[in-house]
Amino acid sequence: MLNIYLGCEHKFVNCKPIYPGGSCFDPDTLISHASFVMNAFFQLHNRTKEFCGYNNTGIITTTDPSYGSCVYYIS
Repeated sequence: MLNIYLGCEHKFVNCKPIYPGGSCFDPDTLISHASFVMNAFFQLHNRTKEFCGYNNTGIITTTDPSYGSCVYYIS
């Protein structure tokens, strides 16, 4: 939940897709929403490893996590 708060409430990333009615709202789970926010934050910082860790809650993947109409930000 802290990862979502840091990304969304401080307006570091566009979180509209994970809000109700957004393309990434479903599944409505903390893991799904945190993954979206953490990816966007990581991408906005030029995929720098220092911006991935989130106190060991994030990992780097080579698989595009997008699904259905939910498109993750990829730079």
